[in-house]
Amino acid sequence: MRKIAVIIVGLANLQSWALPPDSISISEVEITAASPRNSITSTVPRQEMDHGQMVQLGIFDIEQALRHMSGITVKDYGGAGGLKTVSARGIGAKHTAVVYDGVALTDCQTGAIDLSRYSMDNMQSVALTIGDGDDIFMPARNVAAAATLELHTDLGEYTNKGQDLRVGTTLGSWGTIKPTLFYRRRIANNLTMNVQGEYLHSINDYPFTLYNLSFATKERRTNSKVDNGHGEANLSWRIDNANTLGAKVYYYDSQRQLPGIVHLYTQDNDEQLHERNAFVQLHYTGLWSERWAMKSAAKFNWNGTEYSMDIPSGGIKDERYWQREYYLSNAILFTPTNYWSWDYSVDYSLNNLNSTLHTPTSAVNAPISVDPFRHSLLQSLATKITTGGVTATARMLMSNYWNGVDVGVTAHDSHRWSPSVSLSYRLSKQPQLYARVFWKNIFRVPTFNELYYYHMGSAELRPENTNQYNIGLTGNLQGRGTTLRFTMDAYVADVRDKIIAIPFNMFVWHMMNISKVRTYGVDLTMDATVTLTRTQVLDLSTNYSFQDAMNRTNPMSPFYSHQIAYTPQHTFAGTLTWTNPWVSLSATVDGMSERWTTNEHAPGTCIDGYTELSMSAYRTFKCSKCRVMVRGGVQNVLNKQYEIVANYPMPGRSWKVSALFEI
Repeated sequence: MRKIAVIIVGLANLQSWALPPDSISISEVEITAASPRNSITSTVPRQEMDHGQMVQLGIFDIEQALRHMSGITVKDYGGAGGLKTVSARGIGAKHTAVVYDGVALTDCQTGAIDLSRYSMDNMQSVALTIGDGDDIFMPARNVAAAATLELHTDLGEYTNKGQDLRVGTTLGSWGTIKPTLFYRRRIANNLTMNVQGEYLHSINDYPFTLYNLSFATKERRTNSKVDNGHGEANLSWRIDNANTLGAKVYYYDSQRQLPGIVHLYTQDNDEQLHERNAFVQLHYTGLWSERWAMKSAAKFNWNGTEYSMDIPSGGIKDERYWQREYYLSNAILFTPTNYWSWDYSVDYSLNNLNSTLHTPTSAVNAPISVDPFRHSLLQSLATKITTGGVTATARMLMSNYWNGVDVGVTAHDSHRWSPSVSLSYRLSKQPQLYARVFWKNIFRVPTFNELYYYHMGSAELRPENTNQYNIGLTGNLQGRGTTLRFTMDAYVADVRDKIIAIPFNMFVWHMMNISKVRTYGVDLTMDATVTLTRTQVLDLSTNYSFQDAMNRTNPMSPFYSHQIAYTPQHTFAGTLTWTNPWVSLSATVDGMSERWTTNEHAPGTCIDGYTELSMSAYRTFKCSKCRVMVRGGVQNVLNKQYEIVANYPMPGRSWKVSALFEI
């Protein structure tokens, strides 16, 4: 009963009602937005790219976009449909929240979001925030992570056109084809709807060289075919100047083969994965008066996963999992003065998971507990002060998680306070120079796999606890036809009670809280823009990250101070673009240093670093009734063979061309 009472108290805020429309007096509303790649005035590191910048940089997919952001490590299993996850500052992919059109995505089973699911074709912007951003008016769950990756699609709420139609096709190496569709229509003066989607087919059998000591053979990737697609419909209703209502219906379906590891002379694998995801969400924003505003959201999410493979004894091993989530959120913003604001946000969610594996004796990978579920209640109180050249924010997040299972041993409940503070101070107006500092404490509850998976999970796990400390300098320098923007941040990220898998034998592993990881790092970004003529611009965008992510578990261990697995010390990227009236060109060089596949740095577990060159071009044509954009790109121009995940070779030289017709 105590759990239920706490939930009811937290949700009481959801019953708040706006003031009557006739009590609102707004003479004029002016909204000015900008999306620079590097936010100079932000109190925390924030990097953002809009659609135009992504086209100029020759970006075709989300993995390419992430390579242009500092402070993160991308895991990529290769190919058009390969799994892709992102980790910020060596903390781990499960500490990075992914927000899709304002609402966070979740996976209670694994805890990590596969970014290959999300297409860049109708993406308006991609933004990465490390720590808590300056926008305090947001759901509590959006800040319940060490870093946040925000994906914003083209919703078209404020279009003045009666309708828009965009049809495109992308062709690529190894049998890759991806048609896309976007249609937007203004139903009434204040009511707009759109539908959008894409379908991807790729055989994905790219060539690679298989090395075995002094022998080398030419091979092609096998069991790597992928078919996936998604469709969504969005409705945006501007009720009046003070109230907006939106709705989204989303469906994703993926059928892909899973390529195996490449070892000696074999890469045989027959695993297949069928994933489906459907959700519907509503969001409302209301301005009650000059001082009060409210933002609400509701979502139902369903996710189905089916994994199958042949087994030596004959037949097919088949495992199916189903996730469901019910989510409610409400935020109230109070602005007592022009420079001071407060926000209170409360989020509630219910997650559950069931599967075809119900008893430990039915399969090797059966769960130790059946049908787990989790109630989550997050409450955030935040304040922000902006005066003169100073911006300061402070937040206190209260997190409550109640776990349960239908049969078996349940995990412990978790209740934590998580504070954060950040500050930006303007050192000078001309040139613009800012100093910033932030500290954020956050924790991550174990996933259902970590808690309940047979021969691996442990219901005794404690949450991982993370502290981040950051100090930085940012600037914007302008001269005659030249603009230079830069950010420099030094940081420490400390993870306690890190969850790792410990082997008891070759077949039985166990999750335990024993690891401590501390990362010392530096992130540098720079954008230089030179205006040659009215129609010709040169832009140089660069980023560099140094991460010394060390194992700090046991000072007596020979592995103490070793770089943690899959975290390079050095990552970098640089892109030079030339925008002109004829054919705009870009060239990108990116890469990373060596990585280790184990925390012990055992012989033979080091992955070599790499440097990759990519080039792209685009041109826009206009005719009487339509606009056509033609793009082309060559990735890995020098045909460099490398790996990001051990024994999963990445594609060599490849090409993509696309045509987009807009009416």
